[in-house]
Amino acid sequence: MYKYLLVFILVFFTGCFSDKNLSLNIEKLDDKNSTKRVYKDISKDTIFEAAKRTFILTGGYEFRIDSYRDSLIVSKTKLSHYPFYTNVSEDRWQISIEEKDSSSYVKILAKRVDNFDDKNPIYLSTSLHELLFERIEFYLGLKDSWSSCLVDFSLDDALCDIIDLKFYSNPTKEDVLKNIYISQRKPSKKLIDTKDILLEDISFTVDEQSEDILSQEDDIDTSSETREFDAEILELDKKVNSNLDKTLDKIEESLENKEEINESTK
Repeated sequence: MYKYLLVFILVFFTGCFSDKNLSLNIEKLDDKNSTKRVYKDISKDTIFEAAKRTFILTGGYEFRIDSYRDSLIVSKTKLSHYPFYTNVSEDRWQISIEEKDSSSYVKILAKRVDNFDDKNPIYLSTSLHELLFERIEFYLGLKDSWSSCLVDFSLDDALCDIIDLKFYSNPTKEDVLKNIYISQRKPSKKLIDTKDILLEDISFTVDEQSEDILSQEDDIDTSSETREFDAEILELDKKVNSNLDKTLDKIEESLENKEEINESTK
């Protein structure tokens, strides 16, 4: 029993360690196969916008773009047909930006996953990274011309796939982004220093000079009309009591007659 438990524990922890080592290896490979650049005084939001425009212009709806606070994830899925089999591949671009010390630190990583095998990705050529950087820089106004696909790219490259990606016209100078510099940002307006109304005494009572209605005495009108009204009520009460007495007398008399009749019939 203990032998099997020991084997289970060893297998469990071995799997955990192997997964951790695999994750660390992938992180190292990702960092090794990425391309980095630093843009002084250029905001990360503008760089992200330039990257989005680049992918939209390059492939339209072929690219799926997911935006996050410090990164941009772009993916494109492709189904390839061959004589005896098919292949599903997905190109994944990750543009990460850290803005600090009035500079934007940009890192681009691009890899391809075949048939959903995430553990064995194919890292795309760094020349594609350079092409993406050059196109981003055109939108930032740092380059005068748009970089087109070069002859050394194959037909199914991530940015130069002439089969899946439609042909779009090159952007013009009018498409260059404005206000790209961090130093151009307007400082956030400070909140107006207002007084806290809760610090002030707020009186919800009525005017101190006014008299409390609960402490006021009732001012009963003792005029002649009131006395006449009271007299009418007393008279009506007497009539009611008189009629009630007559009714009770009749009931009592009726009961006595019934008793007499019953005795006479016995």
